[in-house]
Amino acid sequence: MCVCVCVCVNPKIGLLFVILGIIFMKGGVVKESMVWNTLKKLRVDPGDRHEDFGDVKKVVTDEFVRQRYLEYVRIPHTEPLEFEFRWGQRADTEVSKVKLLEFMGQLHDQDPQSWTQQYRDATSSQTVPVSQR
Repeated sequence: MCVCVCVCVNPKIGLLFVILGIIFMKGGVVKESMVWNTLKKLRVDPGDRHEDFGDVKKVVTDEFVRQRYLEYVRIPHTEPLEFEFRWGQRADTEVSKVKLLEFMGQLHDQDPQSWTQQYRDATSSQTVPVSQR
C-alpha cells in the first residue's frame, strides 16, 4: 500500500511517519526535544490538544510506544530528565525504510537519493515488511 494513502486515511499514521522519518534521518536516535520542536514547526504542539490526534504527547509517548512503533528511553545521567526516541520493534518489521524515505522526499520536494547515507541505509536493509508480503 502506498504511504500517501495510509497517511491521508489515518492522520495518526502521518504523525507516526513524521516521527519515524525524523529518527531515521538523524541516524536512528533523537532527543525528545527535537521531535517536539519539529512537530511544533508543523503546527502540532505536544502541549495543546490537537483536533485529529487529541493529546499529542500521550499518543506519541504512550500509544505509539505501547504499540511498539517507538521506543521512548530515558537518557542516563541527565538532570533534568531527558528522553530519546528510537524505532520500535514493530516499526522495524512493518515499515519500509525505502517507502519512508520516499515519504520524506515528498514532504521536502526532494529526490530520496539526494540523502545518500539514508538512501544507502534504506536500500541495504531493504527487506519486505511483514505488512507488504
